[in-house]
Amino acid sequence: MIRVFVFLLMSALLLGCSAAAGEPRSPAAHTTTPSTPRPRTPAAPQPRFTTTDVAWLQLAEALHTRALPLLALVPGRSDSRALAELAGRLGKEHETGRGRLRALLAQARVTGENPHAAHDMPGMPTADDLRALAGTRGEDFDRRFVTLVRAHLDQLVLVARGEQTSGGAPEARELAAAMERGHAADLAELAKLGAAMDYTGGLDRARAVRESDRGWSEREKGLLDQAVTLIRGLR
Repeated sequence: MIRVFVFLLMSALLLGCSAAAGEPRSPAAHTTTPSTPRPRTPAAPQPRFTTTDVAWLQLAEALHTRALPLLALVPGRSDSRALAELAGRLGKEHETGRGRLRALLAQARVTGENPHAAHDMPGMPTADDLRALAGTRGEDFDRRFVTLVRAHLDQLVLVARGEQTSGGAPEARELAAAMERGHAADLAELAKLGAAMDYTGGLDRARAVRESDRGWSEREKGLLDQAVTLIRGLR
């Protein structure tokens, strides 16, 4: 196609020159108006933040925000020192993570209210969850809390992996990778605490049976009490 166009252009020029050669020349014939080159229209710049990036940033920000009231319930309700320490650390990490997510949303020029803020999505503790949890104490609280936090962290890891696979902006994908590593470590720590609570719960049930059974020896009672105390001290 280009060759045809060049051929036609050259033919038109040659025909014009031939016709001009047979006519008397005049000063006007030699006067040409210099053509002004047309400005080239620049290609539309590719956006650095894609729709996938924005969707992940908004969802992760909403997940971080919705978890803060859940983490704040632990002091005064949990019997586990280790669980209280984990909740305190998660609260600080969530505040920091939310700030980083909001900073990238600002860079992407996304303003206004987060569309996920009022949605009850997977991994988000609901108002009913918080009310029910606030009415519990001790081991009952600990077990329910661990269940909710585990679902929350699982969802954060899942959406962070999706951003790394389908996201566009390098800074968003790097943040998603860092968050996935951090939340995976939190899940591992939570699993250890959950296992310790399951073991302690089994020992507590054994103590209840022992106290109702006059057949246990005092030595057996003492050993069982020591085991329960040891496990609780490790939590």
